[in-house]
Amino acid sequence: MTITAVWTITSAQDANAGDGLTIDEPDQIDELIKRLSEPAAGPATIWHEGRKLADTASGMLDHDVVAAVEGGYGYLGYIDADHDYAVLEGDPSSPELHAEDADFPAGSGVTPDRLAEALREFLATGLRPTGVTWREADLS
Repeated sequence: MTITAVWTITSAQDANAGDGLTIDEPDQIDELIKRLSEPAAGPATIWHEGRKLADTASGMLDHDVVAAVEGGYGYLGYIDADHDYAVLEGDPSSPELHAEDADFPAGSGVTPDRLAEALREFLATGLRPTGVTWREADLS
């Protein structure tokens, strides 16, 4: 199985700076977590290459996954046809995280290791990880 992650990089020199990683081995998730932990890294949009498209004509995915690492916490959001948008049930003391393409409420941050476990499961199954606890999040 393969997942692809892309994210923006905050840069005064390049307004279009970004990075990405294609992952097909579970141990490569650690590299993704490391790179998302860098101070200028924004949240990553992640898709599973093994899932069918929702619309083949437009190339629209049938799922939306976003992950971030900020302030020592990992954040993960997930939505697909079977699940409303949800974030992880995390450490109650974890702060909210607002980014250009993702909002995570307070209490949804987990350890980066826990985030890595969830992403490894997503890589292996292509489905919303079941080894973590989810809570619906308001998108408004």
